[in-house]
Amino acid sequence: MSEPLGQLQLQVMEIVWRLGRATVAEAHEVLAGSRKIAYTTVLTTMRALERRGMVRHERAGKAYLYEPLVSRADYAASSVHRLVDDLFDGSREKLLCHLLGADRISRAELARIRRMIRGRQENTS
Repeated sequence: MSEPLGQLQLQVMEIVWRLGRATVAEAHEVLAGSRKIAYTTVLTTMRALERRGMVRHERAGKAYLYEPLVSRADYAASSVHRLVDDLFDGSREKLLCHLLGADRISRAELARIRRMIRGRQENTS
């Protein structure tokens, strides 16, 4: 996965990931529920995702059924690695310092992070 997905591409992928498989009509129906969008725009987006290796299609009657080739978890991991490389000089420590310094982090989130760090330390000892 070289380049990050655009906003619409990511929205379409979220639909495909959630449904497991989706036709252009199904994705269009979901997207059209929150904004005005042409069917052909969704079709073009699905084709672009297929060219990028994110989805593949198979014929299902008169329609094409698109399914993900990349899992949401794999895409997220790739995106985080890209973010760390591009914005934090490849340093996960710098990313974590940035996140911990954010005003929006709650006590509950900090507690969960502490537990994750403790668990990670126990597993690497």
